[in-house]
Amino acid sequence: MWTRSGSLRRRFPAGDRGSITSELAVFVVPFLILMAMFIVFCGRAASVSIDAHAVAAAAARAAADAPTAGAARTAASRAASAMASGSKFTCTATTDTDQFRRGGSVTVRAACVLPMADLGIPSLGGTKTAHATATEPIDIYRAGT
Repeated sequence: MWTRSGSLRRRFPAGDRGSITSELAVFVVPFLILMAMFIVFCGRAASVSIDAHAVAAAAARAAADAPTAGAARTAASRAASAMASGSKFTCTATTDTDQFRRGGSVTVRAACVLPMADLGIPSLGGTKTAHATATEPIDIYRAGT
């Protein structure tokens, strides 16, 4: 319908007002919440992988400084537990001491388990396990072995 000033005046039915707001609330907001939860999930999965590599490296350094192969396994386990203390994940270290001698090396495999159920993402419960391996050389000029 045209007015005297020449502009077109549109008529909206009374029921269309505010429809874009309801569509935003029904479709867009839940999508944004799910995207935020997915980003948190990806961040946590990346974090446990990075932490597993740090635990494996620290455990391998501790094992390489130990005087005997038995002490190396104990030192690696203690270092892995110390690195994981105060965090949400738990780590176990497996130490390979086949090359434990002067000039040899020690290899530590770390497995870190992080619970994912506290994220609140439906059907995601359970845990995420990250594995890492680190090898550390043993000093040639060390005392002992």
